[in-house]
Amino acid sequence: MAEKKVKEPLFYIQQPNFQFPETRMQTVYSSRKAELDRKLEQKESVLEPADKIIEQAMPEEKTENMTEIKVKEAIEEFEAGREEKKESASFAFTTEKRKPAFNRVKSFKEMDTLERLDYLIDFPKQLPPIPCIFETGEKAIRGFLVSRNEGSIEVKLFDESIEQISLQSLKAVKMIGLRR
Repeated sequence: MAEKKVKEPLFYIQQPNFQFPETRMQTVYSSRKAELDRKLEQKESVLEPADKIIEQAMPEEKTENMTEIKVKEAIEEFEAGREEKKESASFAFTTEKRKPAFNRVKSFKEMDTLERLDYLIDFPKQLPPIPCIFETGEKAIRGFLVSRNEGSIEVKLFDESIEQISLQSLKAVKMIGLRR
């Protein structure tokens, strides 16, 4: 059997040495439960030195009663804190009436002729222009709105010519839309 030839690479591409940036991911998080646990631990750590002093001075029966009382007090404080948070959170939603995030914009059909012209002039430049029919008393012109002056508008026709129409003779502006 014939030996296979080892093929050399067709292209020699020089690869740069990249230094990848150091990624920093989230290392700490917090939640209500974790915060409440932390607060209880802090209260217990503050109470511990006092408990040790009381334990040394009192007999065992009294120290057991004291620790039970302290545990009950801590539980009551925890429950009271939870109820206050629930009341304050639910109260905030009931008192304020929600307002819509966006103001309603008129549709093109609801606008009058001058508003339609303003809309077409302020149309985003990233989008293709909208073909329209500009109706005057004697004829209807199809094309794209190019500019608007105080007394007239310029319309670019489909054959790339530009025509001026006076605002006084303009009766209506209608969108044609994209045809396929």
